[in-house]
Amino acid sequence: MRKTYKILCMLCVALALFACGCAGIPTQKESLRIVFEGMSEDMIRTFETADAAFEEGQLDRAMGIYEGILKRFPSGREAYLAHLKRGTVFIARKEYKKAIEELALIPGGFEQDPIHAEARYKTALSYARLGMNEPSENIVKELLSGKPPAYLKPGIEALMGDNLAESGKNKAALDWYMKSLERKPGTELREALKQKIEKIVIEKLSLEELQEAQSNYWWGYPSGYILYALSVASFDIREFEKTDKYLDKFLSGHRENPFYDEGEALKRRVAAMRLADHYAIGCVLPLTGEYATYGNRALDAVVLASGIFDPVHGSPIQIFIEDSKGDSETARKAVRKLAKEDQVIGIIGPIESSAALGAAEEAQKLGVPIITLTQKKDIAETGDYVFRNFLTGEMQIKALVTYSIENIGIRNFAVLYPEDNYGTKMMGLFWDEVIRQGGQIRGAEAYNPRQTDFIREIKALTGLDAQGETGASGEKTIPIVDFDALFIPDSCSAVNMIAPQLAFCDIVGVQLLGTNVWNCPDLLKKDNEYLEGAIFTDCFFLNSSRPEVRDFIDRFYAACGREPENMEALAYDATKIMTNLITENNAETRDDLRDSLSHVESYPGITGITSFSGTGDAEKPLHILTVMDGEIVQIY
Repeated sequence: MRKTYKILCMLCVALALFACGCAGIPTQKESLRIVFEGMSEDMIRTFETADAAFEEGQLDRAMGIYEGILKRFPSGREAYLAHLKRGTVFIARKEYKKAIEELALIPGGFEQDPIHAEARYKTALSYARLGMNEPSENIVKELLSGKPPAYLKPGIEALMGDNLAESGKNKAALDWYMKSLERKPGTELREALKQKIEKIVIEKLSLEELQEAQSNYWWGYPSGYILYALSVASFDIREFEKTDKYLDKFLSGHRENPFYDEGEALKRRVAAMRLADHYAIGCVLPLTGEYATYGNRALDAVVLASGIFDPVHGSPIQIFIEDSKGDSETARKAVRKLAKEDQVIGIIGPIESSAALGAAEEAQKLGVPIITLTQKKDIAETGDYVFRNFLTGEMQIKALVTYSIENIGIRNFAVLYPEDNYGTKMMGLFWDEVIRQGGQIRGAEAYNPRQTDFIREIKALTGLDAQGETGASGEKTIPIVDFDALFIPDSCSAVNMIAPQLAFCDIVGVQLLGTNVWNCPDLLKKDNEYLEGAIFTDCFFLNSSRPEVRDFIDRFYAACGREPENMEALAYDATKIMTNLITENNAETRDDLRDSLSHVESYPGITGITSFSGTGDAEKPLHILTVMDGEIVQIY
């Protein structure tokens, strides 16, 4: 029996596991060999009992037995082994400082012992766990310069890799990890080594280091990881040909690699980036024809927002401009040209409804994000690439009715509207919104958009037309005004004619309500006392106190020699949102831009805090404006 113990028995320390930093409580299955030469069978059994306790996780019991051995044998082989095993227990407890102190108590004279290297290794391991890489590395180099036992070499080489990795020498660490791996260590150390190798390859190596690694490990493990990392590194510096080369090798030979799906996604992304220049923005506007005035005004704002002529900051953005001519088919062709020939990443415009719809449908078909500037109903529902930044009738009416009911307390309304597309549409929206919010419509009268005399329609609203000029007694008939507010969805020139005629018919004290078309200097050109207190909405206000709006107005005036209006402000915001997503949010493909646009939230635009809803329509709180002392001012 003594001969058996003289030869070999198992020590309860998993050195290889400690080298990878993932050791739990080691077991005898992962231990090293030691020699119990010269010990009594009773002492051997004592060590075996302590080792069994250690194996079962009874560290305190094991420590007590080893301590008892030291009391009986303060020197000699028994003390040597007891100190070594106590150091092992401290390591299992992650008490690395105590482990170093314990291992330093090992008596001299055992330097040639087969397990002396184990004690030195555990000391180096403890230093490493304390972040003291220099003394750890010195011990490891000492061990490697000698002839450590074969069973120690995987752990020592792995620890050398750990120390180098902590020092930022990742390529050298990779090489040591690979040396350890090539020795076919136990399962747990092997898996831990692979995790570290893969982390270094994927996250830590430069392009040059990856190329060197590929030449060293071009076959077998970890060649797939290296190819994937090379493709990513090449993509990062926009060398798309090399990216494709590495990806083709990776995808053709490493289908089981965990990064295979990411490789396929990167392949698609490279194709998408080749499809579009992410600094190129298209612009489709009516520069000739019926809507040319609006189109050219919007274009001025697009150019200003892009920053292409900014002498101070400069801009990488390029603008490609196409004339829609206000025509649907022309707009479609313009979108195709911008997408396929100019390779734009996104498009701004058009304005006019039919052209905007044609452009939106073509952009959706080609997968190009487009921000339209139109009131065309439901245009954003064309698809997920279609957005709109515009002041819609629905937005205005909701804001106007909400303010009237909640802030002023008005419940009874009437409508006087022109019998054209705009007037009829706004009247319908207003009627529906008033009812939805619990108000009442007391009357509605339409008039010919070309007429200048509105007395008949006004009398019809108040019952004067039915009563006549005088009653049965010959006295002048008093109008029946059963509404508190009158909504007039017409231009400021029409309102300037209607307001005095309301007073002429003795309709006074009624709140006048309007839309953004009232927000113009012409509103106050004459008889403005009749419009005192009138309320209307808009998303842009020239006299705004917001610093960003003041700055925009000043820069626009300096560039264009005129003050901007609603259209310019909306076009400016649309362009600025798109350029910011490209230059600041790094939208590099059309899908990137689409996804970024769909997540725009609380953008501080010139036309208000802007977000895009799930349907792609801009949402923004509108200004409530009024006439006060002969001036247009903001009240909400």
